Amino acid sequence: MTPDTLLLRPLPGKLEWCCPNEAQPPVIVEQAAYLQPNALADLPDAGNACLFLSPDYFCFRRVELPTENYKISEQTLGWLVEDAVVGDTDSLHWTVLAREENTLHLAGIARTTLNDLLTTFRTAGVTLTYIVPDGFWLPYVTDSWSLLKQDERWLIRYDAWKTGVLSEALLTHLLASHTEQKIISASPLPVPHAYVEYLDWQPPLACACNGDNIQDINVLHGSFRPLPPTLPTPRLLKYAAIATFALAIALFSGLKGVMLWQLHQQKQALSAEGATLWNRYFPGDNRNSNFKYFFESSARDRYPDVLTLLTQLQTRLSTLPGLTIREVNYRLEQRLFTLTLNVRDPEHLRRFMVQTNDEFILTQPPEGTTGSVRLTLKERK
Repeated sequence: MTPDTLLLRPLPGKLEWCCPNEAQPPVIVEQAAYLQPNALADLPDAGNACLFLSPDYFCFRRVELPTENYKISEQTLGWLVEDAVVGDTDSLHWTVLAREENTLHLAGIARTTLNDLLTTFRTAGVTLTYIVPDGFWLPYVTDSWSLLKQDERWLIRYDAWKTGVLSEALLTHLLASHTEQKIISASPLPVPHAYVEYLDWQPPLACACNGDNIQDINVLHGSFRPLPPTLPTPRLLKYAAIATFALAIALFSGLKGVMLWQLHQQKQALSAEGATLWNRYFPGDNRNSNFKYFFESSARDRYPDVLTLLTQLQTRLSTLPGLTIREVNYRLEQRLFTLTLNVRDPEHLRRFMVQTNDEFILTQPPEGTTGSVRLTLKERK
């Protein structure tokens, strides 16, 4: 805890606060309605505050480590206290107050409660960087109890690493039950007691300001570790960031525009190439798009394509020297395509008919084993 830390101590219906570095002894201020939004925003050092939280929020436990080199983590601490806590240990946030060889002194607080406290005080205008169980600023002497009364309750430190809050009725009962218990008190006891040593009363926050009376404890660690304060950004840096962001947007938009323009040009070129190719095969049908959709109907309307058929026939006949084209007859009105072949090798004719079985039918068989044959192109369904 740094000297410029704002100290806060909530009490029923009010809040005590002081700034240790402003005056000696420090001035303790009480403030009501401190949980309203921004109610504490104007306090000195509001960005670095320590909250002394009532022991009511904590459960204190002592556990033994299984081995000397036992790894300590939030999960393993939950395992160690599993038999000493009623309920789900995972719902508690554990803090190691001290270690004595293989003995750990722990303080646990509900995670939801801790989150609510951080949110509440953040809304009120302060940033909590420390949370300490209240009462550890009371002096501790072995085998003794340290007591202090404030309002209607008594704060007690009954162990080096345990504190608590008692009502006056409960304290009276304990004193009657432990007549030989050594007591150190800064307030008059409710009943006479044989073994009591009275101290000069001081405000609790004044005791907390004394570094000798408070332990180095902070519940805010692990997932609750406070974030480092954010420094105000210089105005010039803000303008530079805005300009950089605007430049990045402009570059992105420019590159995007160039890419879209290039894609448009490529699309136009492909469309023009497709239209040229379409007009080559389907003259008179000036189409610029949807080539795939209209191809089947256009091909059916213009079937057969004589030049394509002749090219295919020439390719097939090149491997069959026993066949040559004698005559080709094409009647456009009837869409009738007939082919007359000279046959010098009947085997080649048989092979040709096998290859073109789906395209041609034999309308005039050869005379004998050789001669000429006539084939007619089948009608396409």
